[in-house]
Parts: sequence; C-alpha cells; structure tokens
Amino acid sequence: MNRIKNIKWSTFFLFAIMLGFLAACVEDESEAKKDIELSWSESTFPENDLPVTTGSFTIDVNWAYTQWIIKVEEVLEGDDFIEDITPRVAGSENFGNTTTRVAIRYKANESYSSNKIRLTLQASDGSGQKFEKILTQLGQEFTPLRINLNQDITHQKISGFGGGNMMWGTDFLSVKEIQLAYGTGTGELGLSIYRIRISPIRSDWPAVVNTVKEAKKHGAVILASPWSPPASMKSNNDLVGGYLLEENYDAYAQYLNDFVQFMAGEGAAVDIVSMQNEPDIQVSYESCDWTIPQILNFVKNHAQKIQGAKFTASESFNFNQSYTDQLLNDPEALANLDLVSGHIYGSGLAPYPLAEQKGVEVWMTEYLMNQNSGADINNWNRQEAVIWEETMGMLQTIHTSMISNWNAYIWWYIRRFYSFLGEGEQGTTREQTLRRGDAMAQFSKHVRPGYTRFSSGISEQRAIDITAYKGDNKIVIVLINKEESSIPALEIELPENYTSAKATVTSLNHRQNEVSISTENRVGTLELASKSITTIVIE
Repeated sequence: MNRIKNIKWSTFFLFAIMLGFLAACVEDESEAKKDIELSWSESTFPENDLPVTTGSFTIDVNWAYTQWIIKVEEVLEGDDFIEDITPRVAGSENFGNTTTRVAIRYKANESYSSNKIRLTLQASDGSGQKFEKILTQLGQEFTPLRINLNQDITHQKISGFGGGNMMWGTDFLSVKEIQLAYGTGTGELGLSIYRIRISPIRSDWPAVVNTVKEAKKHGAVILASPWSPPASMKSNNDLVGGYLLEENYDAYAQYLNDFVQFMAGEGAAVDIVSMQNEPDIQVSYESCDWTIPQILNFVKNHAQKIQGAKFTASESFNFNQSYTDQLLNDPEALANLDLVSGHIYGSGLAPYPLAEQKGVEVWMTEYLMNQNSGADINNWNRQEAVIWEETMGMLQTIHTSMISNWNAYIWWYIRRFYSFLGEGEQGTTREQTLRRGDAMAQFSKHVRPGYTRFSSGISEQRAIDITAYKGDNKIVIVLINKEESSIPALEIELPENYTSAKATVTSLNHRQNEVSISTENRVGTLELASKSITTIVIE
C-alpha cells in the first residue's frame, strides 16, 4: 500500500514539474516575442550611385520573430529600375536572431536622366519602424547635339496655319474664341488662316459675317469652301451627291463670285475661294461629285468670273495630284488658278514638284484626328497621355507638310473636343484652349505668314524632326522630339547679328511653357523634353 502511495506521489510530482517547465517555456517564448527585431545593414548597400548597366547587389536583413517585406515605396526621379528582390517577403514569428541575405537585381537605364527610388523595409503587417534607403542609378552619358543652320539654302514661303469655323448651323466662334485662336499673346494660339463654308443657300450668308470680321481684326486670311452648289444647279436637284450640270457652270461661277462680293460689302472680305470641298469622295452629307475633265473645264472656262479673291482647286479628299496636274499643265486653266489645295485623309502627304515648277502654292486645307470619335463620340479616350500620343501624330503631319514645301496647313474645326478650343463635350469647356491647340501654336504663333523655310539639321541622326524659318529679323526653329527620353543638351550657335534666344515647349507635361536657354560664348544650350515640340526664337 505504501508503495502504491509513493508511486502516486512520484507521478504527481513529475506532472507538476512538467507543468512548471511548460509554463516557463511559454513564459520564455512570450518574453522572446516581445523582443521583435528588424533592421538592415547599411554597410551592405553600395556606397556609390548604381551604374547605367544592368547589375545586382546583396544586402543583409537582421530580424527576430517577425515577418517583413522590402519594396519600392516611391519613384523619386525617372523610372523604377528595380527588376527583382529575392526574397522580397521573408521572416517568421517563430524564429529569432536571424540574418537573411537579400539579392537585388536592377535593369539598365536607357535614358540620359538619373533614376531615383525610395526602398523600404518594414514588418509585413505595416507595424513597427520603417527603414528607408534612397537608391540612385546614373543616366547614360550624353554628348550635346548641335543644330546646324544654312540660311543660304531656302525653300518655300509660309502662308500660314489655320483651322475651320463650324460649317453648319450658326454657333460660330465667339469674340473670345477668335481672340484665343488668332491672338498671339500668352496662352493664345496665333492662327493666321480661317476656313469657312459657302452655304448653297444665299439667305445663310449673313450669319458668318461677324465671326469673319473678328478674325480679320487679327489679320486672318479667309478661305471659303463650298460643299455643294445650289441644288437647282445639280443633276439630282439635291445638296447631297450628284454633279453640277455643265449648262450651269457659268451660273455657279457667278454664285461663288456673288458670295465674294457680298462678304466684301459687309466688311468681311474673303481672300481665297475654292471651287469644291472633296470632289472625289461620295458621302451622305452635303457634297458634289466632279471628274477630272469637269474640273478642268470649270477652271479653264469659268473661274475667271470670280473676282476679288484668289482661286483654288480642288481640295481632293487625299490630295490626289491628278485632280490638279491637268490644271497646272493647261496654260489657260493655270492662268485662273492661284494655288492648289487638298486634304490628307489616308494619303496624299507628299511633295508636289509640278506645282513648285509652275510657281503655284500648295495648301493643305483640311485634316483631323479624333480617335474615330466621329463614328461614335464615346470612342474618345479622355486620358491625356492617349490624346497627346495622337497629337504627336498631328505634329508629324505638319512637319511633313513643311518639308514637302507646302505653304499652308489648315486643321478641321478650331472648336471641338479633339481640336484646339473646348466646346463642352468630353470634359472640355467653352472658351478655353486645349493642349492640342498649344501644340499647333508651337508652329502657328511663331512661324508667321511671309516667313521662309531654310535648310536645317542636327549633328546626329536622332528621332527629332527639325525645320527652320526666317522673317521679321527672327529665326524660328521648330523641334519635335519623338524619343521616349529627354535630350539633355541641344546646342545652337547664334548666327551673326543675332543676340538672344528664347524657347517654349508643349508636351504631355507642358503647355507653351518657357524653356531655359543658357547662352555662353554665343552658344545657346537647352534640354528637349521627351515626346514634345519645342520652338526656339532667335532675335
């Protein structure tokens, strides 16, 4: 019996010891968890800025009883260049006094600008101290580019840049909108050509007088284009489609002349009159079809009846030169023709050697880019980056027009959500300029009517378009940087008799903003923003 009692007491005693031991372990573990540790060894980070090439380095993270994460907290300059962090997440609540070696791999920097990020280490749940480290990666080395000018090699005279009035209805540009579009002050667009419609209904003519008068106050050249002759003169007695009956050619020429004389009598003189908007495309709105022989017949035998304004033909939909070649090659037709004109939808943007040979100006009189929102207004993407990418496409067409020796470039509506002034649709506001208008202003406000384009280039072949112009004792250089990166240094030597240089830039992040040009020993240096248009004016 005593032996049994002793066994019971021994068992109880051992059980009590075990409970005490487990309690002590729990107490020790609980105590240990209070001693959470987390830090990284500053000495394991690179001492200097990271090179432009791809590479890697390792750092030590010291921790105890915690899970943690390393991440790029913020991009301070340039781009996030960290390609991989291994491990990015690690640690444990059950282990202490551990050092984990972390490998960080980074990408090459293809740009000329430095990249800078903030790297952080913190407990995964966001608690506790956050450790931060600024990492900088060097940019590519850059040898300054140089602009080369040769004023002895000249090209075309510039007649101007413009846009169109609303062609239907009577909600035409207001006084303030005309000021924004044709003024040359801060934030204004400096357009110089105003395209209007010749209505096939005489009673409509007075409605356009006031807006033309306002544009004329700013020196705007007025181009008037008809979409259709009066229905009674056409084969189908309709304003849509059909063709002008030959027996009415003389009457139509007189109709165009009547419009010119009416506008002049109202103090709103028209400078150029067209015979037809897009004679070579069939559409479902106001229009008229013309064959090449019909155009030759009208220009050769009837256009001289239009007095008091210059005459142009034939505003082909895609500047099909065959529509005007026969006019340039016929002496009688050429005598009645002051300039050739066309649009660039789909094609047609190319030099016109025959027109140059005959000494006839070439005008691009209509084009638009609108993300296909004409088919459905909801196709318009309001993101500024998307709009700017399309605007860069617009700028490319202007540049190509200039190097093709064309004399004028005219956009479609001046006031439209995809154009130069807002109209209330798609988040735009009436009587306010849009970034696309600022892009056009880089040409229109500085390259004025009467200026002459001359030879220019850049010392290294890059994705940069350049044209140069002179007039009014100024030199104007327009640069379109199509590269994804900025150009750190572009140099221009001031020509003899010129003493100062200033510049403006429009891009996704700029709207006719002034650009700093440092000048030393008559050499100006400036930076070109990525995906931008910059205009330098030298006086």
